Amino acid sequence: MILSDILLIAALLLFLCAWWLPGFPERGRVLWLAATAVLAVGLFGIRDDRWQAGAGAALGALFLLVLLIGRLRRSGQRGVPVWSGLLFSLLGGLAVAPLWLFPVADLPPPSGPQAVGVRDFELIDHGRPGVFNAGPDEPRRLLVRAWYPASPAPGAKPRRYFDEEEAKTTARGFGALFGFPPLLAHLKHMRTNAFEGAPIRAGAGKLPVVFFSHGYTAYTAANWALMEDLASHGYAVYSVQHSGDASPTLLPDGEVLPMDPALLEHMRHVLESGFSEVMVRGYASGDFDERLDGQLRTALEIPAPGNRAIVVSAPVWLADRLFVHDALQAGAVPASVADLVAASDFTRTGEMGMSFGGSTTGAVCMVDRRCAAAVNLDGGDFHFTPFAADIPVPLLMLHADLGGFYRMLGVEPTGELRGFNDFSYERFEHAGQRGDLYRPVLNGAVHAGFTDNALLVRRPLRDLAAGTAPVEVLIGATNAFVLGFFDKHLRGLDNGFPQAQYERYAGWVEPHDTSAVRAWWLAKPEAERAALERRIEGMREVVRRRGGG
Repeated sequence: MILSDILLIAALLLFLCAWWLPGFPERGRVLWLAATAVLAVGLFGIRDDRWQAGAGAALGALFLLVLLIGRLRRSGQRGVPVWSGLLFSLLGGLAVAPLWLFPVADLPPPSGPQAVGVRDFELIDHGRPGVFNAGPDEPRRLLVRAWYPASPAPGAKPRRYFDEEEAKTTARGFGALFGFPPLLAHLKHMRTNAFEGAPIRAGAGKLPVVFFSHGYTAYTAANWALMEDLASHGYAVYSVQHSGDASPTLLPDGEVLPMDPALLEHMRHVLESGFSEVMVRGYASGDFDERLDGQLRTALEIPAPGNRAIVVSAPVWLADRLFVHDALQAGAVPASVADLVAASDFTRTGEMGMSFGGSTTGAVCMVDRRCAAAVNLDGGDFHFTPFAADIPVPLLMLHADLGGFYRMLGVEPTGELRGFNDFSYERFEHAGQRGDLYRPVLNGAVHAGFTDNALLVRRPLRDLAAGTAPVEVLIGATNAFVLGFFDKHLRGLDNGFPQAQYERYAGWVEPHDTSAVRAWWLAKPEAERAALERRIEGMREVVRRRGGG
């Protein structure tokens, strides 16, 4: 809660107390003063991107109007104004509700022992001009944000979740997708635990590296709490903002790369038309043959603009990630991050992404031998290169509540629930048998629950934005599984993963078994399996021609 929130609530309480107490000395003057303060503080809050104060400003104006037209009882009049008092009290509660539902509180501290630094920098790929809405001669420009173990100066303050310019650009652009640009702008008041530009922690040695891609239309900071947690345990995390397919991208020099208009057209199409019948059948059918047919047709047959993510975005995001890795490993970076890059180990890396970024991660690890371990945070496989194929590295595939996924598709779940990636990351004939492929399901989580959403809004709105599971589960379980996975498979630590994490979050997180895919496949005649394999390979060839793998 920020100072303007406190002042607004105090002014509301002062007005209500004076209204309920007709014998209060100087009642009229106090009411005028309090009403004026409610209006003034509310208007200041709106101007300061605390749009949630707007209800308070409107109530302050109403208070002043009531006072102005003379409905106020004279100070000498007896009796408590019960009905108007109840109405004003109810309105006061409604005015405070947005401040409560959208709190401004510091991010919780990460679980590791090390302080965290954060730096932004730009990378330019001159070999890929004209990507998305860039001009035909304009190179591909990418924002990268890095979190790392640091030694901040004494007295330094952590940076805000969004700075002033990000609140005007990135945050408002994301909010515009939901028809309300100021939606996240108030997060400029939220303190993180990361110190901007702080020196690397002395004696850190070569830092294990994790690359990250956000969800479709999102931004580098959408999983800030997870990034801090990894950095506090000694990781360097490099988050790539896929400009054009992301919220407006604010580069370090102040230039803003807007969303691609084609992306907005795609999102409008999805919101207005919903998911195609082919996609719904491919991800919700209880029959494996129907699911396979639906997913293959999803890869090849959905028309524009509904196929933008699969046909247009998938190869661009993959190329972005490979370019960033290559540039960092070659040391082709701005001087502001040269020391951090030199201290990072790019020969064996962790790869991670949320939603569409998770799909990108799977594609990266199918083609880049530097990938040592992969994490997909509730993302599908829209690159289709790991489809019916063994991903060559350990994988953590974290799922949100499976029943919620079916309902998102408009299907009421019945029978045994399947994951939308049950056909990906392993060949059908040995599905469910790999010891290094983990598919935990976080019960009570929705898709966006694998971002910082659980920390940004309170119930009941949090149930829609993140899920019904407690905050300490939504954030804590994700952090614990990701950290434990990378500690085991990137660092080689003997840490009891994943049993320790399942035990810690028993009742909330449970393993998802794909062995039914193996049983279905092996029950087919050999000739039918061969025909389906040819069809799958034909799909992969189309994907390769697009540049997706």
